[in-house]
Amino acid sequence: MRLRRLFCIAALGVFALSPGALAKPSRADMAEAKKAASAGKKAEAKKDWEAAREAYQRAVELNDTPAARIGLARAEEKLGHLLEAAEHLRGVIQAPAVKWNDKRTATTRLAALEKRIPTLSFELPGGFEGELHVDDELIEPDERRQPVAVNPGSRKVRATAEGFLPFSETFELAEGENKTITVLLTEKPVPVRREPKPEPVKRSGSGQKTLGYVSLAVGGAGLVVGTAMGLAARSTRSELDSACPNDRCSASERDLYDKGKTQASWSTAGFIVGGVGLSLGTVLLLTAGDDAEKSPADQAKVRWQPVLGPGHVGVHGNF
Repeated sequence: MRLRRLFCIAALGVFALSPGALAKPSRADMAEAKKAASAGKKAEAKKDWEAAREAYQRAVELNDTPAARIGLARAEEKLGHLLEAAEHLRGVIQAPAVKWNDKRTATTRLAALEKRIPTLSFELPGGFEGELHVDDELIEPDERRQPVAVNPGSRKVRATAEGFLPFSETFELAEGENKTITVLLTEKPVPVRREPKPEPVKRSGSGQKTLGYVSLAVGGAGLVVGTAMGLAARSTRSELDSACPNDRCSASERDLYDKGKTQASWSTAGFIVGGVGLSLGTVLLLTAGDDAEKSPADQAKVRWQPVLGPGHVGVHGNF
């Protein structure tokens, strides 16, 4: 935390200002420190506060004196670093060997400066056990119970806790302002588990059954044709027996003989088609899948009728 770091700075300053605490700076260091302090005053005159800060910081490092500390505090104050300036002034005040006039100057400046330092208070959710940051500084749990001193300007408060979305708020803080930040935490949304879409019902049995019905229809038509042609061939055979005693026919009976032969061929072909169609249809229907889950449109009845004609046999219908 920045406050702890600043306290360390002040403590080191007090220690350095204590007589006998450290070895006395060399004459060369004291001479360089004097030059650095002079450069700091010149930078102040030009209102170049960054250069003044660097110069006074150099002087403090070489020979830590109340005058150098007060100059460094003055530069930090002008840069808006009120906390750092206050710590340097406290270091001067707490030094046991400081001159009365330096101590009075530091005390007067510190009293005016402390009124300008803004503070932050926090309203946290009950049972909050997460982390709280101001800018990049972590605010420890015991520091959250009282206002926290910060520098003026743009500040950012962040809060994180397990199971909650991060909280963040950025704002401008004026000198002397006392601001309360209400930390609002929102629970992380629970991921919605999406149920997998059901697999579409396979209907492979539907087409197989249709082929089965077609095969049965073709087989039935073949049997009809075979039977009809067989009966016709038998009738023609009877005519030939009457017209050709002892199986001897005249040339005039040649057409009747050819007719009977054709009818017999059709009959044989019809019975072959019928046998194959009925066998194949039976196998297709027995091995087809269950259509119990098919929609009404899929379960429409198959309408068919056999078609017989010279030189062909088939089925016509809607499936």
